[in-house]
Amino acid sequence: MNTRIMFCSAFLIAQLCAPIAGHAQFTQGQYFLGGLTPAGMEDTLAAAGAPDSKAFADGTRAINEGRWADAVAIFSNVVQQRSANADGALYWKAYAENKLGEAQPALDTCGELRRDFPSSRWIDECGALEIEIRAKNNQQVQPKAEPDENLKLLALNAMMQKDESRAVGEIQEILQNSSSENLKEKAVFILAQGRSNQAQSLLEQLAMGKINPAHPDPVLQAKAARLLHNPDGKPSGSPYPASVSRNRTMTLDVVVTDKAGAPVGGLQPSDFKLLDNQQPQNLVSVQAASAMTPNADPPVEVFLVYDAINMPFTYRANQRQLLVDYFNQNNKVLDLPTSLLVLTNKGISEQNRPTRDGAALLRVLDASYAGLMQIKSYEGIDGASLREEDSLKALSVFALQQSKRPGRKLFIWLGSGWSIYSNPISIGGTKQRQHIYNYIASLSTALREARMTLYDVMPVSGVSRGDNYMQYVKGVRDINHVDIGDLYLPVLVIQTGGQNLIGSSDLASQIKSCIADAKTYYVLTYNQPPAAHPDEYHDIVVKVDKPGLKARTRTGYYSQP
Repeated sequence: MNTRIMFCSAFLIAQLCAPIAGHAQFTQGQYFLGGLTPAGMEDTLAAAGAPDSKAFADGTRAINEGRWADAVAIFSNVVQQRSANADGALYWKAYAENKLGEAQPALDTCGELRRDFPSSRWIDECGALEIEIRAKNNQQVQPKAEPDENLKLLALNAMMQKDESRAVGEIQEILQNSSSENLKEKAVFILAQGRSNQAQSLLEQLAMGKINPAHPDPVLQAKAARLLHNPDGKPSGSPYPASVSRNRTMTLDVVVTDKAGAPVGGLQPSDFKLLDNQQPQNLVSVQAASAMTPNADPPVEVFLVYDAINMPFTYRANQRQLLVDYFNQNNKVLDLPTSLLVLTNKGISEQNRPTRDGAALLRVLDASYAGLMQIKSYEGIDGASLREEDSLKALSVFALQQSKRPGRKLFIWLGSGWSIYSNPISIGGTKQRQHIYNYIASLSTALREARMTLYDVMPVSGVSRGDNYMQYVKGVRDINHVDIGDLYLPVLVIQTGGQNLIGSSDLASQIKSCIADAKTYYVLTYNQPPAAHPDEYHDIVVKVDKPGLKARTRTGYYSQP
């Protein structure tokens, strides 16, 4: 099976391009570059029955264990045999050479792959690796020269990090010519990461419909408008709403529990009543669901967020050990497909494809943990504000990235999350309040469209957060009531239908409590009533017509006309 590059354009979508290589990781500010540990690479064997299959498996095992020199030697021998796996061996040899810091030999190996196997499925992988190597070594990349859209975007992203002015010019060409909608959309997300006035100006022109006025694209304009919003309100706004959707069907994942908090199954559609802004709504469908059903399609996925920004180093070390214990449970077989996410100053990086293999996640954890250092700029009160900004931006990026990926996602944040310094006096005037309101609406919409349920798990005994955050959970209806507290992690958890779990050192038990929400739940759909203005807030209440039962789901959303 071909591992393919996971194209991870900042904010993008569905497993963002069909996977292409296992080596490119998704991080904010460095979306495609840097090596993803290829956990579970034994599955990448191209021809299991070939004479070189055992040697190829030995090579992938060496890659998994970080034995780069051994991997180079093993894959060199596989190449010499010229059997069915020779082309794949050339790619992994180049990959290992790059890990050893041998940039030119890695490029030469990719050249050998192109020359000797011009039709190989591994050529795109090497193309992505070549872009990474050249960018890392300050060599020029050429997005226009790449025939494949994924590679073109990888090159464009690398150029954005090294020569932003030139990259912005190339993005403008893409937006103005007949490029595919897919390419344009992802190019916009790369553009949004630019720090120059040139990049922000182009993004604003797109949001205003000035890039190609003869052929307007309201959806692309709305996405550009959303990317202009930051929680601090620094970038300029846009007349377009934070979200434009052609589908007014609302989908809710609803967990029903009894007085003891245990999930309840066996309910009928007639047992549910739904109020939108206190008005009864007709349910289009009510479907019982379980992530534990064999071949559930699409499956429910779990994302564990290891927070290297907000947790002190000692807490991180303890949490790492608790994760090790969790991955080792049940013969290292997890209940649901799980990905490990790491939050650093570069954003959220998705370290692996979803897997139930605890052993693979242990390898990923070991590779991810090395080198996580305390960052000076995150210290003190100013540092807390920066952590808050970076954490929220990373969450927004990830939610937007997941928005077109099907299925429900349980997003479990390990730790207390970011600090909030709320002072209504410092929020500012009408313009600043509008920016904050726009950001709240954008983040809420992104989480809803991604079907993400947030959980906050803090595995520390005898600790309590208090309930001050509860004053913000009702949702914000207008700019006069915005507050930075509306963006506090436990607030977002309640608003997405999740749980705040704190006060126990049993991390495995806490994670299982989150996963229990996916064992028995209901999917309700209804048609949103029309909104009177952009980003009109609607609260949602789901009631169950059975004594002692409670429904937990998303508490509201922001609607468009």
